[in-house]
Parts: sequence; structure tokens; C-alpha cells
Amino acid sequence: MQVTFYLGDEDVEALRSLDPDRDWRELQRGERAWVLQTYLHLARAGFPARLASRLPDAGVVVFHAKERQAVARRLRGGRRGLVLVAIRGDVKAARIADFEVVQNGSTADGRRQFFVPLWPQPGLMPRDAGRGTTLARVAYKGFHLNLHPYFRSPDWRRFLAARGIEWIVDSVPFEERGTQGELLDWPDFRAVDAVLAVRPAACPRRDGKPATKLYNAWLAGVPALLSPDVAFRELRRSPLDFLEVTGPEAAKATLCRLQKDPELYRRMVANGRVRAAEFTTGAVLARWTELLGEVLPWRLAARARGTYGSLPRESSWRAWRRRFTVARMPPASTT
Repeated sequence: MQVTFYLGDEDVEALRSLDPDRDWRELQRGERAWVLQTYLHLARAGFPARLASRLPDAGVVVFHAKERQAVARRLRGGRRGLVLVAIRGDVKAARIADFEVVQNGSTADGRRQFFVPLWPQPGLMPRDAGRGTTLARVAYKGFHLNLHPYFRSPDWRRFLAARGIEWIVDSVPFEERGTQGELLDWPDFRAVDAVLAVRPAACPRRDGKPATKLYNAWLAGVPALLSPDVAFRELRRSPLDFLEVTGPEAAKATLCRLQKDPELYRRMVANGRVRAAEFTTGAVLARWTELLGEVLPWRLAARARGTYGSLPRESSWRAWRRRFTVARMPPASTT
């Protein structure tokens, strides 16, 4: 069954030639970060997929939930032979979809909703290991609205300066259309010694946010000070995974602790190297190829047999693979 990645109102001819590591500034909006970036990685790996701005007549269509209304309008003449896979991102569920991809495990059920991590920061440049346990530069990398306002205040900068720490705000306001990507340097962690990302209490759709700031820190080789978000907590296996802070005062105390304890710093970096293996580009690619190439065909075949409701959860995928043969898709297409 053909897989089409759908981006309405986009010049897909130009987008097909993008390189995620080189052109990461083109991948900031939700639709591009999820739909376009996934297509680019899959196509590069030889997976059979298309990128299109029009819905096909049949096959699997992967789209961002932001475009659910546009997709629904285009389907008024009937669903035909389409299987709709919506990437929920930071918005509401797409009820028109047959399946959804969600950003964290708390909203996945392994039957209709499947957790696939958002891609790590493309083009990421890890911290210079020669910096040792120095804690002289702390950074926030993200959009303005996802950072507690205190951390943009003069008081916070004065606190850090008194301890010899520079505060780097690698951030711009979010724009639904267009970006200010030229002002950002998100991939560059070479001279960053720790990351801090504390969301405001009223952050919209907080529980549905991805854990990218955490696993980007692991991949970059830096400790992370993070707010108690669902996405971060569900990945936590050890106190070394990240330092949880609930607000400004907790952030101050935790940063002082990290600065005074080089051994803690070393242990967090070493632990992060191990955890990062689950969230490399290759690891996320494997999740996507399994979902599109094996899991969804299995579930669709079961639905056709009338056994859909009795299907086991995601944890049984590998047991199923040992018992059944999945028909492979045709060679990759770039049209």
C-alpha cells in the first residue's frame, strides 16, 4: 500500500530536495517538523513514500492534525481507498483519522494512537568534551512562549552573572506562517554547558508536548534542568536523566548544586550518552518504518478480517512478526 505524506498548500517539488541537517531552519513549524522531516528521512533510507500537496486516490496518507479540516473538506466526495494517519503534534485529536501518531506515551494506546518520538534536533553539534565539567554557559533553546517569563528577567541574569554563568536565550516568538530561523542556532551545543527549559504554568497543551529538549540534551552531552512535564517524567528512569525544577527558586538551587558538584555533572553526561541511543535519528527512523511497514498493515488486515477489536497492544508487535509475514511495499517513489 502506497504511503503519501500530505502537505497542503506547499511547493512539494522544492521541498523534496531539502536536507534536514543542512536545512533545519525550514523544519520549525509543526507540519514541516513532523510531516516533511519524516518524509525526508524515510525517502533517504529508501522507504517507499511520496510527498504530495494533493490527496491520492488510495493508500496511506500521513498528515498533520493542523490540516484535519482541509483534509476533511477534500474528502467530502468520499474516503475512497484511503487510510488516514494523523500526526497530532500540539493540537487536538483528528477524529477523521483512522490512526494517530502522538508525541508522548501518555496519550498512546497502542491500538489507534501510537507514540513515535519527534525527530531530534537536525544537524545537532554536541558539546566540546574539552570543556570538562565547566558550568559557564547555560542555554534555553526553543520558542518564547515555552519559557517561564522569570528566565527572561534581569534578576535571573544577575543571579547567573554573580556565579560566573552566561545565560544564552536561543529563542524567538513562534510564528504560524514563516519563521525567524535566521536568528536561531538550535543545533549548536558546542559551547553550552547545560540547558534549562522551564515552562510557564499556563503553557497551552502542556501535557501533549514532546520530550525533545530532554533527549536533545542527552545527544548533546549536557545536563538538563527541566520543569515537571509529563513528557519528561515518562522517560525518567534515573535521577541522572535530568534535574527537575518547579520554578525560579528551585532552578537557582539546582544550578548551584550542579556547579558545586563536578562528579554529578560527569555522571549526568555519561548517563545521557546511554539514554541518547533511544532517540537518535536512526532509532526514530526504525520506529517509523516499523509503524508504516508492519504495524499498520497488520492492523488493517485484522480489521478486514473482523478481528480488529481483539488485537493486542503495541507490546505484541514482535510476537506477531514471528508468526506472520507482512507483504513489503513497492520500490521508493520520488513523485
